[in-house]
Amino acid sequence: MGLAPYGRPVFKDLILEKIIRLRDDGSFWMDMKYFDYCVGLTMTNRAFAKLFGGPPRKPESDVTQREMDLAASVQAVVEEAMSRLVRHTKELTNEENLCLAGGVALNCVANGKILREGTFKEIFVQPAAGDAGGALGAALVGWHHYLGRPRTVAPDGMDSQQGSLLGPSFTDEEIQTFAKRQNAVCHACADDDELYERTAALIAEGNVIG
Repeated sequence: MGLAPYGRPVFKDLILEKIIRLRDDGSFWMDMKYFDYCVGLTMTNRAFAKLFGGPPRKPESDVTQREMDLAASVQAVVEEAMSRLVRHTKELTNEENLCLAGGVALNCVANGKILREGTFKEIFVQPAAGDAGGALGAALVGWHHYLGRPRTVAPDGMDSQQGSLLGPSFTDEEIQTFAKRQNAVCHACADDDELYERTAALIAEGNVIG
């Protein structure tokens, strides 16, 4: 997804011809002879390399136009598959709102295209839509199905998760106190403008920002 904008989908037709058979309803069949992850330690194999005219890029080597075009081509096929699935889902349910989950649902470019198509009025992507969301799903099954707890929706009908946060929040004072206690280097920015300027400067110096 991130590399796709730098390439052209020149391999899209080849992918649709050789690798994936995409049906009108979005269901698909893939030719697994091009992939090795079921029996080996790599995602693709020599058949895949031969089909696309060269071996996989080695780690830390330069990204070539071929890799960019491959990314753009895969992205185009993914977008087409998702669009077909969404249209078929609308035909089956006639619902106004769509929930997406699964690793592919984290493809924000495809999600944006689906939103612009207007097939559904609202789209919600569960924040842990990848494999990690399986744990959340299992917890919800246990809570609602096995324990019989009621399902509740926020009064305004919006996201009752209130956003997905990584634990409790702390005030600036609490953070500074903890940092001093740990002898950690700490600087509190006076406002957002200073925060943005310092962050940009650190990135420009080659630092990693979290």
